[in-house]
Amino acid sequence: MKKKDLKKFLKKRLIRYFWIFIFVIILLILSGRIFTAWFSKYQIMNHLDYNITLNEDGSATIVETWDVNISHTNTLFRNFEVSNKYGDIDNVSVKDLTTNKNLKQIYKEMYHVTTDCFYAMNIESGKYEIAWGTGMEDKNGRKTYQITYTVSDVIDGYDGYTNRYQEFYWKLLDLNNEIPVKKVTGTIKLPKAVENKENLKVWGHGPLNGKIEITSNDTINFDIKNLGKWKMLEIRVLTLEQMFNSFRGTSRNIEEILNEENNWSNETNNITETFYEMLAIIYIIAIIINIKESIKFYKITKNKDDGIIHRDLKYFRDIPREGNSTPPEAAYLYYFEKDNDDLKEKQSNIVSSILLDLALKKYIELRTEGEKVYITILKDSDGLNEDEKSIYNLLKGANKKLNEEFEIKEINKFAKKDYYKYSELINKMINEARESIYRQKLVDKANKKAYIKSKNAKDTYSFVLWLVQFIIIGFLVGLIPIFEKAYILTFGIGFKGTFITNFIMLFPVVITLLLKLKIRSKAQNKISVLTQKGTEEQEEWKGLANYLEDFSAFDKKGVPELVLWEKYLVYATAFGMADKVIKQMKAKYPEVFVEEYWSDEQKNKYQVLNFATNNIIYYSGTSYSPIESISKSANSAYKTSLSEIARHSSSSGSGGGGGFSGGGRRPEVAEAGMGGR
Repeated sequence: MKKKDLKKFLKKRLIRYFWIFIFVIILLILSGRIFTAWFSKYQIMNHLDYNITLNEDGSATIVETWDVNISHTNTLFRNFEVSNKYGDIDNVSVKDLTTNKNLKQIYKEMYHVTTDCFYAMNIESGKYEIAWGTGMEDKNGRKTYQITYTVSDVIDGYDGYTNRYQEFYWKLLDLNNEIPVKKVTGTIKLPKAVENKENLKVWGHGPLNGKIEITSNDTINFDIKNLGKWKMLEIRVLTLEQMFNSFRGTSRNIEEILNEENNWSNETNNITETFYEMLAIIYIIAIIINIKESIKFYKITKNKDDGIIHRDLKYFRDIPREGNSTPPEAAYLYYFEKDNDDLKEKQSNIVSSILLDLALKKYIELRTEGEKVYITILKDSDGLNEDEKSIYNLLKGANKKLNEEFEIKEINKFAKKDYYKYSELINKMINEARESIYRQKLVDKANKKAYIKSKNAKDTYSFVLWLVQFIIIGFLVGLIPIFEKAYILTFGIGFKGTFITNFIMLFPVVITLLLKLKIRSKAQNKISVLTQKGTEEQEEWKGLANYLEDFSAFDKKGVPELVLWEKYLVYATAFGMADKVIKQMKAKYPEVFVEEYWSDEQKNKYQVLNFATNNIIYYSGTSYSPIESISKSANSAYKTSLSEIARHSSSSGSGGGGGFSGGGRRPEVAEAGMGGR
């Protein structure tokens, strides 16, 4: 790449990244997250540290240190569910470490606590609550507090002849916790050291990214990163050596506890392993598919062209596959484009052509009276192709009786009354014609899918690339301190780790996906949806249309017989050129447009032709056309069915240390939460 081109490329990319950055900022502002982060109530804990000292008398002295960002919050609180499974909470103190000031204790409950004061008491809701005033009701800031309290009777124990143990099982935070925490750390200190480290067992329950370990014979440490709101955290410490003078008796022996923890751990591990196994399988399959598709389309891009040989065929006088082809099939190929093969917009022309074909085959009779068109069903639908049979059944829906004449406007009544059925028959006609084309190998179904993939690949590539850039730039915006709080409120406390982990995992999949899409987009012009046979027939139908439009320029030898002309008129109607063809015909068959030509015998012999020329013969000077009348009726009925469908649809609807497990949640342990107001 030349230096000039490189500068142009980099400039273009930098401009794109700049606008993506601006878009992310605007999105944050419009979503209200920045305003929320600066002007609304919230609390985000930077660091929550527990220092837990277990005393010989069976009590625990707990010191919590809160390093917390506060916005427009007057009161912070710490509560516990009142329970007979542990003793009293007392010796409570709260200290503002930011100002090194001990808060004054008051003895009444307040929703908004006075600044620099705190209360600690049982509250009406059956909870014990410690709450203190922050003085931050109208501002933002970072504060550090130390909450100290003692809880009595927190030790359980089994005092049997064998397998004696003592246990501290405490829930630090429950599912009602309202404050997200970036980092939780803790130290648990035993009254004395165990003689044998193997006699000390510890477990943690909660987030799977937690870690708990025995760091010495009398000390346990734990830490957890990114503990989101409404996440549970509990610690279990079990010693086989007697070190507490007082404990609550329990009937649960040590085997039960070990089995319980093993089961929780195995359950968590099994779920985790299954998840990652499934993820790995999906991951590998996605990469394999992307690479396989890239190779497939790369081979296509190496072709010289689409491999189809085209003929210089301007005119074609015969009806392709005469006797087997139907008007919908002819219309499908005539109108066919690789980008669009939907015939719904042409359905009125196709319905009109099928009605002419049914009249030509003596299944129905068409008659005009003034500007009205009447239809009579003459016989059953035996022998019709499925696409034509759909329109025959449509006529039966309008009038079920054989040999009974009805006006064509009755199909509009049918479309209004039985709108789903009418729409279904039209769609069936189109789909049956398409499936017939597939069966005859005129369209390569596999190539059609490949072309659609190739056609959409460029836009998909641009969208995926834009999305990846948007996500990366969006993440980088979240690293800017001014926006970090907004991201935490939006995506959770662990958004950084989640993004980096997912990005690393998905990077190979995204790269192979972009490679596949890029190669696909280059194959578009090398894929032919029509087969060679289908291309030739399409050329013949187009050649026939050209012939019908220009045949007046041919000499007398090139003029077809009237019996063939009626067949031509069927397909001309499907191609939307019936009026043009009738004018061409008038130049070569002027006698047909004279009333005296049409004896009863001729009318019976050339019913379709007589019907098509009726207005010219009997209503000279009017713009009325029987074929156009049929087409308008079909179009009106179809729109009626769609309108009715829309109208009716709108009214309907681990032992010596290790990781945390997902178990725990014993109901008899303390419930504890944090929050602000």
